[in-house]
Amino acid sequence: MSDPKESSVTDLLFVYGTLMQQARNPVAEQLHRQSTYLGQGRLPGRLYRVGWFPGAVFDPTGTDQILGEIYRMHAPAELLRILDAYEDTADSGSGAGLFVRKLLPVIGIRQTLPCWVYLYNESTETLPQIRPGDFSPYL
Repeated sequence: MSDPKESSVTDLLFVYGTLMQQARNPVAEQLHRQSTYLGQGRLPGRLYRVGWFPGAVFDPTGTDQILGEIYRMHAPAELLRILDAYEDTADSGSGAGLFVRKLLPVIGIRQTLPCWVYLYNESTETLPQIRPGDFSPYL
């Protein structure tokens, strides 16, 4: 999991899969209760179908976009601990984990915002890409 001090960097979170508004699972519902939905966002990169959930790969030079939602977390340190466990986030020292949490520039409706984003941390070589980068039809 990431360093708790990192959570003080921003209280913004970008989600693109099983944590979006349409999602019905306990962690998504907790996120929605403990944050404020700010609107849609986009991140340059590719989205892959890992199974019942997607995995995002950031690519600032590519033309593909990942579509998702931006939230302002009310208690980021507490909520990020829960989300890190849900996302099987890599320990900052080991690098082993299904996802890694990074602070990235997300394109919002009016401006680009620094948001926490969970990126897929394994090979995508055999995974189908989700085009046009929108997981909501699978929810």
